[in-house]
Amino acid sequence: MKYSYQMNTIPTNKRKELNDKVLYLIDSGEIEKIGLTPEELFNAYTGDGGLHELKRSDYTNYSEFSQAKKEVENGQFFTPPALCEFVAACLQVSESDIIADLTCGMGNFFNFMPVESNLYGCELDIKAYKVARYLYPAARLEHKDIRTYQPNIRFDYVVGNPPFHLRWWIEDGEEVLSQLYYCQKTAELLKPYGILALIVPRSFLADSFTDKSAIEELEKNFRFLGQISLADHAFSQMGVAQLPTKLQFWQRRPAGEEKSAQPYRTEYDGSLLSLSNLPQQAERFHRLLLQAAKADLEKNRSRILLELAQSRSTSTDFQYKVKKLLYHIKTNPVTREKYTKCCEYLHRFYTEKQPDGMNYQEWSKVRLTERKVLVYLSAALKRQNKKPEQDKIVLVKQGYDFIYKAYSSKTRRTLTPAMRQQVPVYEAVLENEPERFPGYERLLRKKRREYDIQSMNFATMPEDVQIADWLSAFSLWDAENEEAIHLNDIQRHDLNLILQKRYGLLQWEQGSGKTLAGIAVGLYRMEHQHIHSTWVVSSAISIRNNWDVVLPNYGLSYVFIQILEDLKKIRPGDFVLLTLNKVCQYHKQIRHWIKLHRQKIQLVLDESDEITNPDSVRTKACLSCFRRCHSKLLTTGTSTRNNISEFAPQLEMLYNNSINMISWCDTLYHYERGTSQESGILTENNNPYYGEPIPAYKKGYRIFAASHLPEKITVFGVGQRTQDIFNAELLSDILCKTVITRTFEEVSGKDIKHIHQIPLRFAPDEKAVYQTAIDEFWSMRRNYFKSTGNSRKDSMMKLIQQIVLLLRISAAPDTVMEYRSDTPVKVMSALELAANWPDEVVAIGVRHKAVLDSYAKAIQEYLPERPLFIVTGSTTTFAKRRALRKTLRESKNGILLCTQQSLPSSVNFEFVNKIIIPELHYNNSGMSQFYFRFIRYTSTEDKDIYFLTYAGSIESNLMQMVLVKEKLNLFMKGQDTDLDAIYERFDVNYDLLSLLMYQEQDEKGVFHIRWGEQNIA
Repeated sequence: MKYSYQMNTIPTNKRKELNDKVLYLIDSGEIEKIGLTPEELFNAYTGDGGLHELKRSDYTNYSEFSQAKKEVENGQFFTPPALCEFVAACLQVSESDIIADLTCGMGNFFNFMPVESNLYGCELDIKAYKVARYLYPAARLEHKDIRTYQPNIRFDYVVGNPPFHLRWWIEDGEEVLSQLYYCQKTAELLKPYGILALIVPRSFLADSFTDKSAIEELEKNFRFLGQISLADHAFSQMGVAQLPTKLQFWQRRPAGEEKSAQPYRTEYDGSLLSLSNLPQQAERFHRLLLQAAKADLEKNRSRILLELAQSRSTSTDFQYKVKKLLYHIKTNPVTREKYTKCCEYLHRFYTEKQPDGMNYQEWSKVRLTERKVLVYLSAALKRQNKKPEQDKIVLVKQGYDFIYKAYSSKTRRTLTPAMRQQVPVYEAVLENEPERFPGYERLLRKKRREYDIQSMNFATMPEDVQIADWLSAFSLWDAENEEAIHLNDIQRHDLNLILQKRYGLLQWEQGSGKTLAGIAVGLYRMEHQHIHSTWVVSSAISIRNNWDVVLPNYGLSYVFIQILEDLKKIRPGDFVLLTLNKVCQYHKQIRHWIKLHRQKIQLVLDESDEITNPDSVRTKACLSCFRRCHSKLLTTGTSTRNNISEFAPQLEMLYNNSINMISWCDTLYHYERGTSQESGILTENNNPYYGEPIPAYKKGYRIFAASHLPEKITVFGVGQRTQDIFNAELLSDILCKTVITRTFEEVSGKDIKHIHQIPLRFAPDEKAVYQTAIDEFWSMRRNYFKSTGNSRKDSMMKLIQQIVLLLRISAAPDTVMEYRSDTPVKVMSALELAANWPDEVVAIGVRHKAVLDSYAKAIQEYLPERPLFIVTGSTTTFAKRRALRKTLRESKNGILLCTQQSLPSSVNFEFVNKIIIPELHYNNSGMSQFYFRFIRYTSTEDKDIYFLTYAGSIESNLMQMVLVKEKLNLFMKGQDTDLDAIYERFDVNYDLLSLLMYQEQDEKGVFHIRWGEQNIA
């Protein structure tokens, strides 16, 4: 019992006055000021029952008088506390039981229940609701009509004294007696075997003939346990001298039980003539009516959950985890009161269904999941160590936001709307008013300093004197060549600026010393910035052929992670080598190791363009492991290959969607799809994330692309729309503070790279095969492409397959069986170039094995005296590729025939000066990875690169696409260059646009490819 009650009756003429005073004190919050206790309010408030002030003489008949009373009182007669105590004593509810009163009034039944937080109530009258909420603050009370009450939980017990003899309209348009509707609503909310204790008029279900339909309605859902006649004067304390009532007990039937079991009967099982000796009388009725029913309820709790669990498929260990958590919740005396609610939450998980009118997308967001259930149960178990409440309000940091937190229910009510509003940390840093956030001034000042430094433009940053001294003294001993390695002036300047910031991207062109830069940055941070170790992450070929070679050569301590046990070998000051494949394989363990060491590592992500694909496993794994590292350096020759949006994952890796990558683009762009003859329509939308950090993962990548370049460049689209960069100034601001770009010529001080274009014409036989591939692709298709077994998918793949075949014919026409002539023009041109350099080592780089075989056959036939060295990724190991350096150099005039992808990084042949590329990549970044294997920092001789293309073929489109992409790549390198300058750089001195092939759509909607103009100056 929470409040002691008094048996004396308050005079009717005093009740209204007392009621009004109680409500005034609650509304004004002055109860404590005048020294009143909640117990005194409990005994003072009696509700509106009997206070109608209506006279019988004012109405023509009793029916009209009764109807007027109902409208005023709304059936509100509170249950006397003594009677509530008797009902609670009969039920003997436990601490884990959940009890509801669906028309709770001021909550008199709640006063006698063991655990207040397990109580649920619904009340329509606002005055009674205010009193109940004040008296029982921990109870779950709602101010609403019983007909709309949906607590989303099922109850063990429902007690109630519903309004008598009211007629309520329900959804199907029928009128239902208020007492009967109370029982119907209870049937929806009670668990199987749950018990209903109900005070009703004696006339309710008194006649088995006239009340037959109502009795049958209840018997469908309930077992009848019994009923007790109450004294006529039981409600006299509440202003009703004579009111014949009775107390009924019902038990919710389990599903499938026949209604013949324990049917209703009109006879009474006893009477309560007075409200004295309540414990003894309650014990007698408990044994007589309720003991067996309660046993059924307890016995079937676990069985019901087990049946539900078997009816729904869950993960293998879900049931075990749930049972374990429920066991601990039930056995712990502090959390035991939460046990029933946890069971109900689990029951909801098993039984909930998608509501009518809610679409699946909304439903998938609100429905319960296994994870939500386990989190809920774990949270309940953690409450065993709940801290005592304190009357204080403190500013706290929750995740990435500041918010005022109240530590008691009293102070929670005093929180203002402004205090309830979360303030993101980035917003507080930008405002730069740390005094507004007491207790966090030092943190905000530190973050502001870091933000100011990180936001500085590299072009205007001064050098740091201490870092400059360290870099000047920095040297490594090259044991292989027996010489000291030093940084040059450009390298020292760039690294000085990089070391002043925590995050940066070093975009030095291939051959400019990025490996040396990564070593210098790692050593400095470990020596001067308390970094534990330096983690070098890159492709397998880069790690094995470069880092795993140079680190022991320079005498530096390192650990190469090949198995999980290697993580235990890492010591402070070590370099840690990790391939991208191992990051994918061990990302959970790596993330755990880094977290244990407080993220205090230096990440060097070499060849960071390997994570340009946001959907790849390696990109996701790298972000998962390293996005929170203390310091990060990304190195690459080109941060983008095909599209500006490829920069987004690298930006996310550096800045972790923080204050350093806020979206200041107020407009987003999108191209609506158009026909092949028409460009799509450019649409503009407001940026919903304006002024906020770009969100993580796909949502952020889409916003980044829509902010700057919403369309990818395609083979047939290169001549149709200029690839304008939107919000270029804002993108440039990000690049200026993030990226340091240097060309090979800038770093080395040498201009030795020369690109030459050699456009060729198809021979008649070659052109005939090419024309067949355009006009009669269907006749050649089955010779080179397998069917997927799905005609629709085959149709969708047709154009792509046709492009692939055209590129193959352009690379080497003799690789298709339809060609039956001499050695192709392009192959002979490549051999003639090689023959013109009899004393030079020549490299020829193609992209496909079939093309490589064609060139190998021709070289062996026409240049048999020249040593031929063939390298492919599938047949030549890393070790063999390294060993080839010496053999090729000693040959003096050998020909290195290889696939471009077999020499992507770290295997260098700096002595080769003539490079022939007869097969184009889809971007210059891919080709430069190849030809820069021959152009190194130590190179002194001129390097000539020859591109061989068939003019007017699809290779013209490919070359134009390469150049357009290079325009975007140069912008990302800080060079806003027009296409004419790029044409000059790539030695394109003919009208390339006129040679482009186009995709057309005929009147039937079928796509075709047509030739470009064949005129070459």
